[in-house]
Amino acid sequence: MRLKGKVALVTGGTRGIGNALVRKLAAERAAVGFTYLKHEDLARELEESVRKNGGQVFGMKADVRNAAEVNAFVSHAVSQFGRIDLVINNAHQAYEAKFFEDATWEDFQREIDQLVKGPFNMIQAALPHLKKCRGSIINIGSTMARAPRFKHSFYVTAKRALYGLTEALALELGKHGIRVNMVTPGPLNTEHNASHPAERMKKFGEETPLNNRIGTPEEVADAIILLALEEARLITGADVLASGGFAIA
Repeated sequence: MRLKGKVALVTGGTRGIGNALVRKLAAERAAVGFTYLKHEDLARELEESVRKNGGQVFGMKADVRNAAEVNAFVSHAVSQFGRIDLVINNAHQAYEAKFFEDATWEDFQREIDQLVKGPFNMIQAALPHLKKCRGSIINIGSTMARAPRFKHSFYVTAKRALYGLTEALALELGKHGIRVNMVTPGPLNTEHNASHPAERMKKFGEETPLNNRIGTPEEVADAIILLALEEARLITGADVLASGGFAIA
């Protein structure tokens, strides 16, 4: 119950890292609000599961690219829970990998809108409340921003921009006692990656120095929880690699 009395907001909460994070935050007794875009059925299932275990939670449909919807989400969280201590920018939709020469500006714009505009909207909406609580912001990175791979130029560009935003806000918001960090996962055992060829995922595991296996959403969520704790009060502007060493191999 290390986060008892805290309020956390998670974007993209129904699957993968977001789903694992909502569950773990609630298990630590934080009150949790999360967004979803398409899967209301999964959102309701997640709410029910958390509440059965004594947690406080709500899910709300909101597109992080839409400032009005994000503002409504934040306002609802404050009306429900009274404060905001933690914002985790996780929302992202899958895309079709393309070589740069086959990509369009729309491919780049889509990723920038999700991975930069979305966090911008969330942070701006939550900032007055984070100032009151001397809160924390955690953005989700990607090892591809550190070590790009073929056919992901638009994703890499957007994630690197998010890292720049993370550092810039750590500098600016520190005067308000707000910490801003990034957690960077490597390849994960997720529903989305289950569609990838088994040989590719096996190779990712072999390229991971720690135990030669890819990680799980639950393990990444554990790293996020650690950054949210009071014990991490001096950590800001950091990129925590929750990748089993994949980012440096």
